Amino acid sequence: MKISTRIVGLLGLLLIQLSALAATVTVEVGDNFYRPQNVVIQPGDVIRWVNIGLNSHPTVSDSSPMLWPTFTISPTNTMYTSQPLTALGTFNYYCSLHSFSTPRQGMIGSITVSNTPQSTLSSKAAGIALSVYPNPSKGLVVVTLNQKVDSNYKLRLTNVLGREIRSFSLRTEASNTGMPLNLSDLPAGMYFYSLVQNDKVLSTKRFVLQN
Repeated sequence: MKISTRIVGLLGLLLIQLSALAATVTVEVGDNFYRPQNVVIQPGDVIRWVNIGLNSHPTVSDSSPMLWPTFTISPTNTMYTSQPLTALGTFNYYCSLHSFSTPRQGMIGSITVSNTPQSTLSSKAAGIALSVYPNPSKGLVVVTLNQKVDSNYKLRLTNVLGREIRSFSLRTEASNTGMPLNLSDLPAGMYFYSLVQNDKVLSTKRFVLQN
């Protein structure tokens, strides 16, 4: 009994450590695309799909057994987070409304679960947070980061259709006093800003410009 109790306790500690190291990888769901289309994660990481478009997208796991029950991302259901993914391999998925089969094309994506160390995954696990304020804003904003980053990090601004409007390299002051940006030349409306490292989206948030 004592040995089995110790084993259960060790397994519990191991699960706690794995959950602490797990990363949440953001996939943007736009009108007829997933971005990034193909992601690589480590065992125990989770995928978070975030709506940035105007349409509805029933997202179907193409694996057997399915990695998740079919869910719909839309302007009213803006986010879905998977359970921790632990099985190694590449798993495909698709939008049932905006893709077609033989072979599957259109709005499709894939998730590769690999235990090979990757620098992008360790950076995601570090919990880097990007903020733009004030939000809403009339155009003059300050970009801040909660920790220092290297030159591989960028802020990407997209519109509600998922089209890239601007891209900015995040300078040193973003993690110190804040990096000022002037967006007053853009039309009023809703935008999305993403923290991007080596073309991988780490997080996405909404941003509103006012007249």
